[in-house]
Amino acid sequence: MAKRKTRSDGRYQGKILVGVIDGRQKYKYVYGKTKKEVDEKLAALRVELGKGADLTQNMSLSFWIDRWLSRLEQTQTPDWHAVCRVRAEYWRAALGDRDVSQLNTADLEDVLLGLKRRNPSTGKPSSKKTLTEYRNIICRIFAFCRQARVLTFDPSEFLTVEKNASVARRDAVSDDVIQAIRSTPCEAQLPCLIMIYAGLRLGEVCALTWTDVDLDNDRILVNKSYNFKACAVKSPKTAAGTRTVPVPPPLHDALAAAPRTSLLVCPHRSGRIYTRSGWDNVLTVLDHKLSETHPDFPPLRAHNLRHTCCTLYYEAGIDVLTAQKWMGHANPQTTIGIYTHLREQKEASNVTRLNAFFSPQKPAEKTK
Repeated sequence: MAKRKTRSDGRYQGKILVGVIDGRQKYKYVYGKTKKEVDEKLAALRVELGKGADLTQNMSLSFWIDRWLSRLEQTQTPDWHAVCRVRAEYWRAALGDRDVSQLNTADLEDVLLGLKRRNPSTGKPSSKKTLTEYRNIICRIFAFCRQARVLTFDPSEFLTVEKNASVARRDAVSDDVIQAIRSTPCEAQLPCLIMIYAGLRLGEVCALTWTDVDLDNDRILVNKSYNFKACAVKSPKTAAGTRTVPVPPPLHDALAAAPRTSLLVCPHRSGRIYTRSGWDNVLTVLDHKLSETHPDFPPLRAHNLRHTCCTLYYEAGIDVLTAQKWMGHANPQTTIGIYTHLREQKEASNVTRLNAFFSPQKPAEKTK
């Protein structure tokens, strides 16, 4: 039997019997500014009970985030668990004290809108990719709640990312930048060329050894990566990460000319593997050298250099499945997304050329 009364703070309070634990009756409390609001919440709880929901458990979102993270820790890698924790903590900070059964889609949308306006990590608006990742986390948490019979309705099911959210693009570096890197000897030159022409990730470049390089057959075996947080060489995160990639002529020449003073192909000048700060320092040196002759060049970033390789594959006519294999993308949609973006750019430039061809030409000046 549901009961209702007025609290000292002016709000209305209602309670409903949801079960018996150890011989003691367990009640669920709801609050509202009006009697009607309380009645609606009590009616919703009756529906949940009628569908078999177990409302005797702790119902705060924070509690279920902790339980979900605990389960996730047993099945996921430490790195991925850390990423999920960061995203889950954002939801905890926003709605952690709320009852999961009382949350609706609008509540979740408000959180995503706040994240869209300002990413707490960068202070800038969040990209569509970031918003999608945070949406996926809360969807997984609510799915976990449904499995535990805490909910029968999942408000995250209708949660969408706005179509007009900004899309972060990892643009490839231009041909001029590539040529400038090839003609600028320095410590970061070879690692950059490996990312540009072979598509290795930064961690894969740092862990690459000469035993992985076969210049006789122009190929590189990628079978490990350096984890900067754990300071250890590990296997690739996915099966797709282990792969054999071709070595095109420009990279063959660079590798053939490189000194073999260490087992590592790209060691730090100390002979050891790069730390994150060590890599950032040598890349800054290359940026500075390039800016002396090309002040308009944007700063180099590892993901842009790797993205350049995928762009070269597209321009060379490599099919998307082969490009996926060589890039080590676990999800073909990642490669397809890059190829689609490049195709749209090419089509747009072709339209511009077509319009320019048919545009009226200025009459030639008469000679006196």
